[in-house]
Order: sequence, then C-alpha cells, then structure tokens
Amino acid sequence: MAHVAGKKIPAANSMQGLFKKSFDSGFWEETARTCVECGACNMICPACHCFILKDQTGEEGFEKLRLWDSCLLMSFARVAGGANPRKLLAQRLRNRFDKKFNFFPDTIGRFGCTGCGRCSEACPGNIRIQEVLAKL
Repeated sequence: MAHVAGKKIPAANSMQGLFKKSFDSGFWEETARTCVECGACNMICPACHCFILKDQTGEEGFEKLRLWDSCLLMSFARVAGGANPRKLLAQRLRNRFDKKFNFFPDTIGRFGCTGCGRCSEACPGNIRIQEVLAKL
C-alpha cells in the first residue's frame, strides 16, 4: 500500500478498477463542485509535468517557450479549431486523478503521485486527494 498525506491508499491494480468503474458516474461532478479551477494543485505538485508551447518574437528573432500548464484549466485540452474534449471541469478533474492513479500505473508501473499532500494544502476549494481516493 502507498500513502497519500499520511493515509493508506489501495494497490494500483485495485485503484485502476475503481477508476474504470466510476469513469462515467456522477462522482466527478460532485467532487468538482468546490473546485475554483485555479490550477494550484497542478502548479505545486512535484509530479505534475504538463506544459504548453508558446511562440513569440524575441530580441534575437523567433523564440519557442515551454510554460507550465494545468490540466484543470479550461484551455488545457483545447485543440485546433477550438474543439475541447474536456469542456467540463468534472472531466478535467477526473482526468487529473485518472492520470495519476490509472494511466501512470499502466504506463510506468507507479502512481503519478508522491503522496506529499501539497495539492490538498494549496486547494482553495478544499478538495483533499486522500478523501477523493477514499470516496472512490
């Protein structure tokens, strides 16, 4: 068992089953109810690594910048033509948890969460990662 902010969480294989089972449930709408879509959880997380590429002109010509980004922000999943596969905040919150506790165990054999609890401390919406996992 791993720990998140001092609390035990189930093994990866049981967590993955829970995510698949709850993927289309109302659980994520309820969980996102207090989220203010600030992205603090992503920006403070030592395991989050998402970025956006931005082109700009600099003093010596063209520059390509890599800037931190947050998967909870509305613009994160937007693609060319303005389409957005995750328009709803609940979809983006579900994606954040799914990536850490379902996708990463499948891909690299580990959770994408260090268990530090910084995201819970930074969240003005009082969303606690360990409580979300316990309810799941």
